[in-house]
Amino acid sequence: MTADRWLRTAAHGTLPLLAALLGACAPLGTTHAQAPAGPDLRADTAARFLAFAPARNPEPAMTDAPALAFGVRVPGTSAAAPFTMTMDTGSTGVVVSATDLPGFSAQEAESGVKGWEFLSSSKRLWIGRWVPRELVFRDPAGGEVVARVPVLAVQEEIICPGWSEKANVPTCEKPEKTTAQPRGIAYMGVGFGREHDGQPQGTPDKNPLLNIVSIDGQPVAPGSMRSGFIVTAKGVHVGLTRANTAGFSYVKLQGRSLNAAGQPASSDPRDWPQATMAVSVNGAASQTGAVLVDTGIAQMYLTVANPSALPTTAIPNPSRKGAMATGLVAGTSVQVSFPDDAAPVAQYTFQVGTPQAPTAVIVTRPSAQAFVNTGRHLLRQHDVLFDADGGWFGLRRGG
Repeated sequence: MTADRWLRTAAHGTLPLLAALLGACAPLGTTHAQAPAGPDLRADTAARFLAFAPARNPEPAMTDAPALAFGVRVPGTSAAAPFTMTMDTGSTGVVVSATDLPGFSAQEAESGVKGWEFLSSSKRLWIGRWVPRELVFRDPAGGEVVARVPVLAVQEEIICPGWSEKANVPTCEKPEKTTAQPRGIAYMGVGFGREHDGQPQGTPDKNPLLNIVSIDGQPVAPGSMRSGFIVTAKGVHVGLTRANTAGFSYVKLQGRSLNAAGQPASSDPRDWPQATMAVSVNGAASQTGAVLVDTGIAQMYLTVANPSALPTTAIPNPSRKGAMATGLVAGTSVQVSFPDDAAPVAQYTFQVGTPQAPTAVIVTRPSAQAFVNTGRHLLRQHDVLFDADGGWFGLRRGG
């Protein structure tokens, strides 16, 4: 499950995009394919590696979504309740059932900031209160890494197929099912540029990987940690250094992250939009648009101007049990170039149906601007970096 709205396209004005159509893909390594400089990092910047929970480690087959184990505690207290949560780069914010959240009180139920998040793939609307909590992670050596963020304590869950992204309010006119005080919800979103997609409150202050307050009991001083992270198939690096970023190629993020109304989503300088790419199917002329690397799903979603020109067939919808979707046929080749195919710094290529490919490539409704949700299988080829301080998106071959 993921909070990504795979039908979302850049036609809503969420991103500054490149030219509409470009020529045939240029091979990497040509003289004009020079990578941007990338972020200016220090060698002494604080950073730690957090391994994915062993039972949920997606490497090497990417069968499961990656998950992190950590404790959740009320600030100012010492006890931390254990959780293991999916780490989803397709959403932003930690979401926990109010009935399961440590220390959630009647006072917080009234005084907490009202919040909501819509998961478009499963049509779930979560409504609750944002309340402060600390997340206590352990690195492989036993070191302690603490983040402090608002957590959405979910008091109501609604299955709402007709939820309006344009209205973007915590209500549902025709709910299929409503559950008061649901149990068992535990999800950690660490994505960026997601506010336009049913997550208006998914700003950087909600991202635990960007809000580390202490390491091994010592406060993190301002400027001592480069705000950002690296996702690999085995775990996540929190904080960026010259050492852990070696080998990355970079795409500069442009502008600010926008909400569904096309306005800046926040004043936070770490709030960047999604990266850009060019996608080509079976070697045809590519189309440019936005890209989302989404660890929450195993399939890819593809939006192009003329989906009827693609080789497709009816396949089971992986997000809606019993429903069907339109997918690329086995053997179809897909190439995603970052940030475009005129001067790519990295490329993600595969043939549908092979072990390296996403479990399916779902083709969505037409759009003048392309959109690709890669799913998590991209991590089999590349590590992925987000630099929140400088606005860089990075890829490193090796996975």
